[in-house]
Amino acid sequence: MNILKQYSESIAKFLHQNKWLILSCFLNLIIQVIIAVLYFNPIDFVLQVETAREIAQGKILYRDIHQIIYEGSILPKPQYPPLYLYTLAALMFIAGVDAFSYNMVKIFLILVNFILAFLIYHLINTNYGKIIAILAFNWFLLNPSTLGITLGGYHEYFMLLFVLLAYLCFNYERLTWSGICFGLALLVKPIAGVYIIPILIWGLKKRKMTSIYIGIVASLTFTIISLPFLLLAPAEYITDVFLVHTNRLDTSMSFYVYIFTDLSPTLFPFILQLLLFSIIGVILFYKIQFKDPLEIYIGVLPFITIFLAFNRILYPHYIPMIFPFFTLSLFLLIDRYRHILPKKETLWQIYGYIFGLGVVYVGYIWWSILWSIEGFGSYRTNIYFPISAGICIGGLLIITIISLWSIITMASVKDRNEIHV
Repeated sequence: MNILKQYSESIAKFLHQNKWLILSCFLNLIIQVIIAVLYFNPIDFVLQVETAREIAQGKILYRDIHQIIYEGSILPKPQYPPLYLYTLAALMFIAGVDAFSYNMVKIFLILVNFILAFLIYHLINTNYGKIIAILAFNWFLLNPSTLGITLGGYHEYFMLLFVLLAYLCFNYERLTWSGICFGLALLVKPIAGVYIIPILIWGLKKRKMTSIYIGIVASLTFTIISLPFLLLAPAEYITDVFLVHTNRLDTSMSFYVYIFTDLSPTLFPFILQLLLFSIIGVILFYKIQFKDPLEIYIGVLPFITIFLAFNRILYPHYIPMIFPFFTLSLFLLIDRYRHILPKKETLWQIYGYIFGLGVVYVGYIWWSILWSIEGFGSYRTNIYFPISAGICIGGLLIITIISLWSIITMASVKDRNEIHV
């Protein structure tokens, strides 16, 4: 009886201490499920689910699957990295291929959203306290980026789950696991390579072998898992994973679609991104201090926002790729405003982050509404398409500038443990 009483008291104490987090989970889960069951299944989502169904029935991606026939329509060839598709296929195999509906896939993605939210909560709670962590938890789950991911069944957060786990392992000096998680993230989307850049800069500044080791482990993880596909269908694997966007002219928000069309299929977008990455990398190398446990997360933002702003293809569902790190950066600044000087400058940075995100949302929501109403036919002739795309890209550039400004500001402020108000 004493053991049972102690157990009951422990549960009651846990529920009391975490009542706001539990309430947040319950309310957010209701909202996420309601949005998930709304009927909106874009072609990418349908293609991914049906491809996973083919894999669960024994076909090998890249070698055996060249088109998907769905409800009498021929869908384009699935050209995706393997990890997400094989994860869905494994779930379908366990639950039953025919029984695993589209809504069940979205429920799985909701689980991914919540895991990401709890990782963000853990990182902020560990360093800055429970109240600000709960605010960040709700901010992340209730923002249009996460809700859009749920509605459309997009899998960008599945990649970011491994990226954030890699950073968490890096924080706890679990370097092997950090490299493995980065390798798995690359197997969901190769764009995950952008997120490792701040850790490479940290290694150059602090401990070179650390970043080299993480890079080697990530490369080995990616190569070992890719090996079966490279042996069975090397040309298809390389094309479908790495070269799929090389000559693809799409109805995207990219300014190459509307202004620099001739430069789109060239190496110019890649060279421009590389040049801007180099400039940002130099700024971070000389300015970022790595004193604050979450400081490195702000360093991710300028790279991913610049990548999206100057990428040759930019879709609305790419925007959520900034959001976990945007959330961490915003609430790090809020904590600095509460505890560390100078307050006024930090407050303007917080306003700048929120304003930049608002501009991004105005642009991509406007562009998405036009796309749903006008369709593919008028995206080059309707003047409102390039205007909305330009607004979205402008918002990304604002976030880039604010993140660099906040990094430079942090370089001039003493360690957070030395100054409190």
